[in-house]
Amino acid sequence: MITTTHWLKLKEATKYGAIGKGRLIELARSGVIKGAPDPDSKRRDWIFDRLSIDSYRESQMPAQTDRDFVLDIFKRSA
Repeated sequence: MITTTHWLKLKEATKYGAIGKGRLIELARSGVIKGAPDPDSKRRDWIFDRLSIDSYRESQMPAQTDRDFVLDIFKRSA
């Protein structure tokens, strides 16, 4: 799924970030990602900032160690 939309509705955000609805709302309420009930929606549907979802997911990725970096270089050159 490729999107250039900055703000995602709840359903779109769940697919984009592979995060459940309840978890997304919980992350937004705790300030981990940017999200809030949409003030322009009569139903007060939630909207989420795509870039903050990206940052959250990137923060979950394990850091590559120097050893892993060197091994990757050797694997590519072999």
